Amino acid sequence: CIRDRAGIWPFHTWSPDGHASAPAAGSMMHAGVLMKLGAYGVLRVGFQMLPDAASDLAWLVGTVAVINIIYGAIAAGWQTDIKYLIAYSSVSHMGIVMLGMATLTEPGVAGSVFQMVAHGIMTALLFTLVNMVYDKSHVRDMTRMGAFGHRQPGIATFFVIAGLSSLGLPALAGFVAEFLVFLGAWSSAHPWWVFPAVLGAFVTAIYVLRAVNRIFLGPPNPDFPDLEDARGMEWVTLVVLGGLLLVFGLYPRLLLDSIDVGVVEFLSRWGG
Repeated sequence: CIRDRAGIWPFHTWSPDGHASAPAAGSMMHAGVLMKLGAYGVLRVGFQMLPDAASDLAWLVGTVAVINIIYGAIAAGWQTDIKYLIAYSSVSHMGIVMLGMATLTEPGVAGSVFQMVAHGIMTALLFTLVNMVYDKSHVRDMTRMGAFGHRQPGIATFFVIAGLSSLGLPALAGFVAEFLVFLGAWSSAHPWWVFPAVLGAFVTAIYVLRAVNRIFLGPPNPDFPDLEDARGMEWVTLVVLGGLLLVFGLYPRLLLDSIDVGVVEFLSRWGG
């Protein structure tokens, strides 16, 4: 499961290329659903069916997870292709999922599952927005973009919402997931995991804000005089996905009440 779907370094190096080559719907399905199948399989099959092995190897899973967070964040920061940026950021965020599992604590495991949901929504929104930008401008290179927000204020607004959820801004779903995972890591047997994980979140903030600046801010760009904003049914997708990030960020109990039921049963195998 880890090798094929979960997006974990060093088993999943083909994933960013797959994201960049696939159409928008394929990228949304891959990042939003398929990558979570692998992580859920690790949780339900690897950890739950083999609790002794999970306890013995949790340190290894957590160490690989923090490497994954840093590796994905730094790689995303070097990208100029907007689709590759989102693809590498997905690798980084899946590291947070695996780190939460490895903590074997209630907040950590709950945050891991919450991150699966939050990241699935956020990534689907980002790939939808990238597809809209590309369809209207025919470029994916961020160095050729600039000031798109003047003509695409709606797309810019929802890109900022998704980006802020990615970097863990309070009141958005990404913050709830990351906070729980970091809390679980701090209370685990390996509290040092928190420090590289927080560093990864810091790097995420850098590349997200830089992407927003490169794509949507600045003086009007004369190279793209005919850009259009979202229209028609495109607004439905943006409002639904963006609204879910806000709802789960402002009232996370909508998810956590259900997640906690499974987490308690999961941790009972370790006497927790």
